[in-house]
Amino acid sequence: MSVFKHYSPTQGYTHLIDPGEYGLKNLHIGILNLSPNSTYFDHSDDCEIALIVLGGDCRLLVGHNGNKANGVLGKRTDVFEEDACVAYIPHHTTYEVITTSKSVEIVICRTQSYTDNAAVIYDSGSFRTNSDYRIRIDENDIESEYLGEGLCFFRFVDPRENVTVQLTESGRETARVILKNNDFLILNEKTRAHLLEYVGGIYLLSIHLQ
Repeated sequence: MSVFKHYSPTQGYTHLIDPGEYGLKNLHIGILNLSPNSTYFDHSDDCEIALIVLGGDCRLLVGHNGNKANGVLGKRTDVFEEDACVAYIPHHTTYEVITTSKSVEIVICRTQSYTDNAAVIYDSGSFRTNSDYRIRIDENDIESEYLGEGLCFFRFVDPRENVTVQLTESGRETARVILKNNDFLILNEKTRAHLLEYVGGIYLLSIHLQ
């Protein structure tokens, strides 16, 4: 049955989950918190990467040689304001996050890929799941049932609130789990998840493979 992992915000990059942990086979996940006037540099190696801004803004510089992209990533104060800004980065590509006078909080998700796609940066309101990439991202799809390997991240207007999720796995009885503020629900490939009960303002980020 699926499990959850709590995220405690700290400065810098917080590694959370690797393939082989908690029943996942393909997804890596972490969260980057940068203070104003800071930078973060990384390389995608043999993975594609999706960056999802939870709050704040920054400039993103992607790539070298012929595969380059750069632009502003962010613009919302927190997850309850508007849609996320999202960037997709292909395998074997460098990227650098540069903050200005504001801090930024970014979910960084990666999965193995060898497809030669172009890097792309989506502004808030223009984001859609890019069919050229394996990583599928949805925000605030409260009504859907989630099936297969993936992650669901929860945040609440009132951090004391929580959500009850029903889990159903092949060959096992249905179970219910309670998720709190900044919890990741980790779903293996045989699990279905459906939100049952929550109180107050809720934010849900779901990350799956397509």
